[in-house]
Amino acid sequence: MRVAFFGLDFHARTGSSRFLLDLLEGHATVDAIFAAPDVAAVRRAAPGFDEGAYDAIFVWQLHEAFALLSGRHPNVTFAPMYDAMWRGGAFTWKPSFNAAKILCFSWALRTEVMRRAPVHAQVQYFPDPAEHPPVEDFDTLRGFLWYRRREIPPEATFALTEGTRFESLSIHDAPDPGHEAPFPAAAPPHLGRLVRTAWSADGQAFRDALAGANVFFAPRPLEGIGMSFLEAMARGLCVAAPDAPTMNEYISHGGNGLLYAPGRLAPIDFAAAREIGARARESIARGRARWEAWLPALVEFIATPTARIAARGAIVATPDGVAVADADITVVPPDQAADPPRGEWLIVAPRGLPQDAGAWRRAIAAAPPDAGIVRGHHIDNAADGAETFHRADAFPAGWARMLVGDVAAEGPRGLGVPEATLVRGTVLRRLGGPLPTTAPALAALLLKAAKADVTVHDTDGILGRRRRPADAAAERAAWIALVAREDGAAAADRLRGAFARAAAAETLRHRATAAARAATGLIAALDRLSPALGRRLEALVLGGGMRRLRGLLRR
Repeated sequence: MRVAFFGLDFHARTGSSRFLLDLLEGHATVDAIFAAPDVAAVRRAAPGFDEGAYDAIFVWQLHEAFALLSGRHPNVTFAPMYDAMWRGGAFTWKPSFNAAKILCFSWALRTEVMRRAPVHAQVQYFPDPAEHPPVEDFDTLRGFLWYRRREIPPEATFALTEGTRFESLSIHDAPDPGHEAPFPAAAPPHLGRLVRTAWSADGQAFRDALAGANVFFAPRPLEGIGMSFLEAMARGLCVAAPDAPTMNEYISHGGNGLLYAPGRLAPIDFAAAREIGARARESIARGRARWEAWLPALVEFIATPTARIAARGAIVATPDGVAVADADITVVPPDQAADPPRGEWLIVAPRGLPQDAGAWRRAIAAAPPDAGIVRGHHIDNAADGAETFHRADAFPAGWARMLVGDVAAEGPRGLGVPEATLVRGTVLRRLGGPLPTTAPALAALLLKAAKADVTVHDTDGILGRRRRPADAAAERAAWIALVAREDGAAAADRLRGAFARAAAAETLRHRATAAARAATGLIAALDRLSPALGRRLEALVLGGGMRRLRGLLRR
């Protein structure tokens, strides 16, 4: 098989797409074409390109390569990166992309793609921890930030670490183009030393600075995959990252990393950095096993013509079926949760949504024998059919986040849902009350479990699906009432204010991105008529020329 691979010249320098190229080269003859994200640059990099000479074409992020394609090739795979698809706060998508199979390396990207593209697959990449020596010295804290973008400047790490003594903070000062900024003149008192490194052709300065750190600050507000923070997790560093894709698709706050709300730079608790780093390395090792198990299916997806994949439906990477101990699991519809039937393990599951009993059995088999509750991640099913992945935080860390006001407009982050929680029947009877059917009711049960010393096991897997609550206001009110009972009226008032601020910020963001949404909609409409017209409008509206013109007008 002969494959044409299109990729960004930047990735050719960093090697961040190398793992996929290695995979393709193990099964095919590959012609790799790298170019800047510009149609003219792509044409210069591939003069006289003949799509008919290839059995398969793979486009890695460089969607400008579609200018060389007719839209009639039977086997094109497009792997967009989540961060690159957002322009001015609007998700950019062109109907011409739908002639390809879409390979998503992010759950959040898949949510957007499944609303637009008929043929897609989703998989998570994990590096091999065996290639990264583990960090073991946590006697002092030593931070590392690769300064890449102005959204996460060195001053952000100063704020996140305030109140915690760090022996040093190394800043690799190698910003993305257009994000250059003066290096801080001095570090705040809680940071012992401020160390600066710069870009080098062999990358040795970066590696040396990282080798001396045990806390890693993720460098970007959004990622496509996120190689830098994944490799830090693979080494066992404690990673602190914005609560945004793809970081929050790999990190459970307080479990295998630390998350903070984008733009909310309050101090983070690094007291458990050693334990968090160890769990990070373990989670990457488990993920690597899943990635390697799915590689044959990935190769088949790339090699198979689009029409044949379309007949199979969407594909999501899930762990292989493995032999597990039998478990007595009773599925309880929400309308029977008030008086659930007897059973060793109970879980609420709404009617009409597919559930994975194998995942439940695997989670129980992996839990300690004395576990009374097993928690996992979940998928929300929206009314339009789109699916959104949500990780569960370590419960104490998630509860603490909520109490300090780190919440989203729709509710708290990462506290889990009943549809992804297995409860032992004897534990439910001991704690009293019905089987929870809402997230606040589950949190109340987990608070009771903590007081009663019930062992709660968190599994790094998807345990359930649910329909997004129709009445978000009622659920927020239930959270406020729960906090009032547990922590008092003042805490409830703070949470009420946090919800209001989050909702107001969401409204402002929606208004601010109206022009970008209109522009991307117009680009998509023109693309349906003529991809060439769509490209020209995109270059005009979203390209550097328009940004420079707006800058001149502001002067």
